[in-house]
Amino acid sequence: MPGIVLRVEGRPHAGRVALVTGGGRGIGAATARLLSREGAAVAVAARTMDEVSSVAREIEANGGAALPVALDVTDEESVAGAFERARAGLGPVDILINNAGTPGVPLPVDRMELSDWRRVFDVNVTGAFLCAREALPHMASGDWGRIVNVSSASARHPMAGMAAYGASKAALDQLTRVLALEGEPHNVAVTGVYPGVVDTRMQEESRAFPPDLIGKPLHRMFQGYSDFGILRLPEEPAELISYLCTAEADRLNGHIIRLEQLQALRE
Repeated sequence: MPGIVLRVEGRPHAGRVALVTGGGRGIGAATARLLSREGAAVAVAARTMDEVSSVAREIEANGGAALPVALDVTDEESVAGAFERARAGLGPVDILINNAGTPGVPLPVDRMELSDWRRVFDVNVTGAFLCAREALPHMASGDWGRIVNVSSASARHPMAGMAAYGASKAALDQLTRVLALEGEPHNVAVTGVYPGVVDTRMQEESRAFPPDLIGKPLHRMFQGYSDFGILRLPEEPAELISYLCTAEADRLNGHIIRLEQLQALRE
């Protein structure tokens, strides 16, 4: 029967179909691998097909079901096409991980180009909106769904030079709350995640910005994450994201969860 999924111990996502944006590396790749190990068929989606194909092959080599999907989250037609390919190859998507994101170039507002500002919002906010809009009709008709939006504590803690990133993540948090209200009558739980400072290519790129471009304080901060061992492995936030796709997420609908809260939530 539709909507009835048998659960197997250790495989809480058995029978589900997940689509992970930004799935070719970092948090997205780690999340795709974990969702697969826990039973989901996974559409691994990103702009770079070489990366998502590599992750999909790895999942299949370990006995999982995966599909590499080319996806530009800023393009409406690309989003619609990606979901159609996922439906054709794996089935309708009932777990959506909006992980694709960009920090942009961290510059003061008076030095930022409008095109750069818009690009950050297009990826971080509009991309999540387009993917959620595509996923919600099936989730609602099946009376079950999970959407997890990967946000950032920058939404709440302003930093000079990070206006576009912080403002876009604050907008993503509010989108999360509104989607939660709209999804609740259909048993669609929508949550957000603050993953902390994670050892990803995005962090590598941030460290590579020269101090004369972004300023010495930001350069020292990005470098310090690595020098002082603050960076987390992508597998850590992946665990939280996976947890938020389980039945327990019902009680967390509309909440933005920090990685540090995972253990307490499990107790």
